[in-house]
Amino acid sequence: MEWLKVLKEDILRFLKEKEGNKSSLEEIAIESKVAKEDVIEAVRSLEKDNFVNFEKQEVSLTEDGKKEAEGIYEKHNLVESVYGHQIAHALEHYAMKDMKKAFESASSPKKLKDFKEQQIGFVVRLSIDNPMVLSRIIGLGFAPGSYFKIVKKRDDFLVIESHGRLVVLGREIGDDIEGVEAFEDASGRTA
Repeated sequence: MEWLKVLKEDILRFLKEKEGNKSSLEEIAIESKVAKEDVIEAVRSLEKDNFVNFEKQEVSLTEDGKKEAEGIYEKHNLVESVYGHQIAHALEHYAMKDMKKAFESASSPKKLKDFKEQQIGFVVRLSIDNPMVLSRIIGLGFAPGSYFKIVKKRDDFLVIESHGRLVVLGREIGDDIEGVEAFEDASGRTA
């Protein structure tokens, strides 16, 4: 999943929540926690899609944009009602094949860095606010419901297998991803 798609969806949801369905570029940049230049890029793309009007540093939803934003908003609220804001924010961008998997056994998640070497788990929570980092992490295969295996643990990084490839994550990212222990995925294969 590319970060621009995540940012565009965040902007649509944010505008939907705003009175009058409009906001300044500055306010969107602050809300999104990204540079104003990135917001401008996303807004220009949304404008091409006929989802927003962009005039004099103000962004407002079009009729098509209101419909698109409503879908994102409904998905966000559905997940948030079950799981809370952080996971809803992550899942609203992710078309999970079996969302139920992410909701099972999630009452006692632990941080990725707290899993032992060779332990298998699946992701249930991402606590990452920056949409670029969130998109990159999801793109690496660490979306809620994704299986992983801790291959190696070092003081400053983790080597993790996910979707048949090895990924190296800094320990600090291991604080932002939570999972629960699993033994095999639905297909009978491990991470």
